[in-house]
Amino acid sequence: MALDTCAECGVPRYITSDHRWLSSGAIVQASAEKTRPYFLECENLDPLFKGIEGIIGEPIEPIVIAIKRMNVKTYIGGTLPDETKEMLWRREIDWRPINDTLRLVARLAGYGRYELIDYQSVGADDDFITESISDPLSIPYACGTMAAAFEILFARELGVIYRKASPDLIEIICFPEGHPEEHKGRFQMDTCMHREGGVELKKCASCGGPAALKSYKWYPDRGVVKNIHTGKRMAILGSETDAIFAELEREFGKIIPRAVVEAQRRFVKTGFCSIEEVGDEGGIRTQLALRGLGDLREIKMGKRGVRMRLDNAGLHLMVVGLVQGLFEMAFGIESSVDWELSPDGDLEVEVIPKGVKEDFINLATQ
Repeated sequence: MALDTCAECGVPRYITSDHRWLSSGAIVQASAEKTRPYFLECENLDPLFKGIEGIIGEPIEPIVIAIKRMNVKTYIGGTLPDETKEMLWRREIDWRPINDTLRLVARLAGYGRYELIDYQSVGADDDFITESISDPLSIPYACGTMAAAFEILFARELGVIYRKASPDLIEIICFPEGHPEEHKGRFQMDTCMHREGGVELKKCASCGGPAALKSYKWYPDRGVVKNIHTGKRMAILGSETDAIFAELEREFGKIIPRAVVEAQRRFVKTGFCSIEEVGDEGGIRTQLALRGLGDLREIKMGKRGVRMRLDNAGLHLMVVGLVQGLFEMAFGIESSVDWELSPDGDLEVEVIPKGVKEDFINLATQ
């Protein structure tokens, strides 16, 4: 796959040709329209997972790796032609050029730079594959992504281990190993049914992608994408994050939604983003839709609290934690938050200072 960037906005054409931003505030892939990816700040992923572990007192990394593996495996399996997969599995064609393309796709999505170190692939039980990943966006996501790719290429279940070679470099080894019995039949990905909404993102005149993507710079050699105004790292994430939270709730119970919101609130308050970045309601609507998080219908924020309605919401627990954290940063007070997600995916959020019980009627914005 040749690397071609838009002369107008600088975005790789693969990104804007394989993704569509819908009026509902969602993003879909041209090759998999029933899945819902996101274009998100990603430096909070591992801190968020660690924060959830700290709150519930249980490790969640194996679940995160398993669900990421399943989602990427579904994506790769759907994009590779059946004939190509059959030829791979009969060892009639070399898997390495396909792996080169998959590594390039990972770099363009902001997943870091994967490099092949060593391998043995002869169909034996002591086969292995070792890759290094520099600037990984998330360690469990990197493990799941690599395992998924080679399960498709080698047509066998693989185990995965990793080690940190340095703060920005990890090495991952995949090897033949059956998946745990308790994982089989679990981790089903929900398909997304999209509907019309009120979002109209201005388009780039050259490539047709959202013009707002001009504010982001791709570093294809590193596998990094950054917001040029804030310096924050971005990535295109699959719908596995929704599935991770749903599976954690099935595993650990009703503590999970509050744990996700609380972990996100804490991380936002470390300076992950600032209230100045949010801007006015129109700017917030654009930024939420650009990230695929939904169609903002209402937001009011003042010292008495926040009320927000987001239709067709994605990653709603992370959105709730984000809103609560931003409110507390803006006004320097602790708060309580409640939310409701309708069966159609419409989210209503209310944040109020702790100790305040009044309803949000004509919420003041001062």
